[in-house]
Amino acid sequence: MKKRRIAVAVAAVVLVAGVVAGRERPSLEIMQARPPAAQAAADGIDLDKLRRGEASVPQNDPFSRKSFAPAASVEKKPVETKPTAPPLPFQYFGRLTENGKTEVYVMRGDELISIAAGEKLGDYRVDKVSESSIAFTYLPLKTKQTLDLQ
Repeated sequence: MKKRRIAVAVAAVVLVAGVVAGRERPSLEIMQARPPAAQAAADGIDLDKLRRGEASVPQNDPFSRKSFAPAASVEKKPVETKPTAPPLPFQYFGRLTENGKTEVYVMRGDELISIAAGEKLGDYRVDKVSESSIAFTYLPLKTKQTLDLQ
């Protein structure tokens, strides 16, 4: 009889727990997704101020010498670079062979130019025209450049 009362009490507790749990359903709220920047702007928080830049060198060295004397200024000599020729302004357009004579055409901007070895085109001289490339010399620096015909 005592086991029966305990079983009835446990069944009652389970029944009440089931009823209470059945009534507590989670509420579904539809929230609009906002980008983090818009969220922070709406909240009045500037997230850029919270970011810390990574330093490659410690900002302060506790073991460095402390001196109030002005630092000795060391003037660095500017690194002298050798001047270089600008990139070729020409683009290979094509070649035309007529009556055994071959003409090679290049484009400079919108201008179509027929070239041959020995010609001067502004700051450039055409040195050699072959089947695979055209050799130019940039006259102000006497720099050789080639234009591949592929």
